[in-house]
This record gives sequence, structure tokens and C-alpha cells, in this order.
Amino acid sequence: PEAADFQMLPGRGVSATVAGHHLIAGNRELLTEENVPWESLSRAAVPALEQGCTVIYVAVDGRPAGFLALADTLRPDAAGTIRDVQATGVTPVLLTGDHEKAARHIAGELGIGTFQAECLPEDKLAWIDRSQQSGRLVCMVGDGINDAPALKRAHVGIAMGGVGSDIAVDAADIALVNDDIRELPHLLALSRRMMRTIKCNLAFSMTLNFIAIALAITGILNPVVGALVHNAGSVLVIVNSSLLLKWRKRP
Repeated sequence: PEAADFQMLPGRGVSATVAGHHLIAGNRELLTEENVPWESLSRAAVPALEQGCTVIYVAVDGRPAGFLALADTLRPDAAGTIRDVQATGVTPVLLTGDHEKAARHIAGELGIGTFQAECLPEDKLAWIDRSQQSGRLVCMVGDGINDAPALKRAHVGIAMGGVGSDIAVDAADIALVNDDIRELPHLLALSRRMMRTIKCNLAFSMTLNFIAIALAITGILNPVVGALVHNAGSVLVIVNSSLLLKWRKRP
């Protein structure tokens, strides 16, 4: 049957009216807010939680009705991507709204040493704020609506362009059009290479201009040759920058 009065409650779950019944599905905090006793459901969900599943509790008309046990399936290349990210000198951190055991299970399979579970959107923002205040640069990768504030707050936000929500894509600085997370290590390495190229171009341009000015003052460099030197310097800067188009980090 179709749902009416649907509401998405960030960090909590969803609610709707279905066939004349008020239905909610979410975490224990949502059931507590709706005055639904969840202790029996929690005890029944222990085996699923022990296996690292995320549990969604369901209540109908204010009474506990059951739960859904969801298990994240990692992409085959996820663990390798994390290793490559770590090889660039970046420390990955998992921020998730999932239960602690589910977060620990996923972090263990990915080789991520630091994680924070049961995060609300404001918890992710708080973690990013603390990291930035300590002087660390933060790059946030996400795809959900709950990730949008954190994507906006981080120094750099990266969203999944295909499976990601429109709000997350709008909030991010970069969108991976094909959702290929294997490009993350290359993206990090390319950004560093780009900054080195910019600094080299600036240093070369300023040095060339200062030398040209000095030669012009002494009369060694006439206006025509000076114009040629200036344009030649611009061409070299453009050629050096264009090398980034085909650049790939060597294994």
C-alpha cells in the first residue's frame, strides 16, 4: 500500500501513515521519542548486532512490530582503495550512523583504525570542527543527505555523483561522476602534484620577470626581446601545466 504523510527524520529514521496505521522505522532514539518500548526488540536484535549488522526498529501505532537487520556489502576494491589512500599519507576515518559493532566490523575489514559510530549529522560536523581546530586538513567523502553538512564544512568535500543525493552533490566541491572510489588515491596524488606545479610555475615566472627587468634596466634587453621573453615564459607555464592532463602517479 502507498504511504502518506511520509517524513524523513535526519539521524533518526522515517515515519509515515500506511493503510491507516502510523508506522515508524529507525533507531532506538526514534522509538524513545515516540514512547515506544523497544527493550524486547533490542534483546531480539542482539545476534544481528553481534554479526555487525545495522538494525532498524519498526513500530506500528505505538507498539513494537519487529526489526530489520541490514549488512553493508563492501565494494570488492574498497580495502585496496583505503590502502592506496593511506599510502599517500592520508589517515582515513570512518564516521557513520551505524551501530558501534557494525562500524567496528566494517572498519576492521577496510583496515581503518579510527571510527566513530552512531553519528548524527551534527556529530560529524563536531568531529570535523575539532579536527580543523587542531590544524588538520579534512577531506570528507559521502553520498547521503546526512553527509551534506559535513561535506560543506570540510576543507574539501567529495560526493558520489551517481548514487549520491542531489543535496550531497550540491554541497560537495568534487563529484565523482562514475562513483568509482578507486579514483580517490589518484585524486589526492593529483591535487598534491597540481600544487607543486602551481608553485613551480609561480617561481619560474617571477624569476624570469625579475631577470628580464634587471636586464632591461641595464639596457641589455630591448623592448622587442623583452616582449618575446615574456610570452615565451607564459607558453612554458601553460605547457608545464598541461602535463597534468595525462599525469598518473607511478606505482
